[in-house]
Amino acid sequence: MRRDRYDWERARGPIPAFGENKTLGEWAADSRCAVKREALRTRLALGWDTEDAITRKRHDKPTLEHTYQGRTLTLRGWAEQSGIKYHTLYNRLAKAHMSFEEALLKGAEGPHFTLAVTAFGETKPLSHWAVDPRAGCVSTTMRRRLAQGWDPEQAISEEPSNRSRLGSGVPHRAFGLSMGLEDWARHTQIPVGALRHTMDQYGLPLDTTLRALGWTPHPRVGELHDLVEIPAADLRAGDRILGTTTRDGQDLLLTVRRAPSDTPIRTQRSAPPRPAPPATPPPRAVGTVR
Repeated sequence: MRRDRYDWERARGPIPAFGENKTLGEWAADSRCAVKREALRTRLALGWDTEDAITRKRHDKPTLEHTYQGRTLTLRGWAEQSGIKYHTLYNRLAKAHMSFEEALLKGAEGPHFTLAVTAFGETKPLSHWAVDPRAGCVSTTMRRRLAQGWDPEQAISEEPSNRSRLGSGVPHRAFGLSMGLEDWARHTQIPVGALRHTMDQYGLPLDTTLRALGWTPHPRVGELHDLVEIPAADLRAGDRILGTTTRDGQDLLLTVRRAPSDTPIRTQRSAPPRPAPPATPPPRAVGTVR
């Protein structure tokens, strides 16, 4: 029989907190209580720390950007780095009320991530090496290298030769928002490869890159905002090339951002457009057709 996860006895009788003993109703009426009586009762029955159950606001959410041992990543970036599933990491913070260090060092589930690895005179699980300051790659890369017979210290510390210096999990700030580059790509509908290529090649900050690719948070009349997928022969003056793709052996197609026009054209509005296959190199340059 499945055990009930609610222990309602925790919400009955005198409840100690802040050096005082009060009933549930009295704590609910206390000025320090941030939730209603029923929410407080449920929290206590679920085993919350009493003082946290009383004072935590209902819509408090864990921060999505964290620093650990000098490295700052978004929560999704830490999930990629550590091998812990994003929702597992989020739930440890939001529901289990762990500190970020506790949630991270609990590690990922599965024998591959609990495997003890000896390097630099220390022995600890692979999931801990993945978040060590000496880690030059993500946990999945470490695991693959070790399986291929790499020296442990080299497997942990060597950076992949093809990794962009930007990193997918590093938060980028622009227009008052902060999120990973993959999330910016989804938010703006600009392929992540075009963002990374432009920032890396021209050394531009993200806000300048977005403007150069025709995106602003509050577009004005006449600004570039239509995403269009066209053959090269249909390019117009003012089109901004964002990416390329080929489908089923057909001719090369270009994803461009185009000013609105009353003249119909072979357009395919997409949200977001399909990214180019890995074998297709990024465009040589991103700019405006003149």
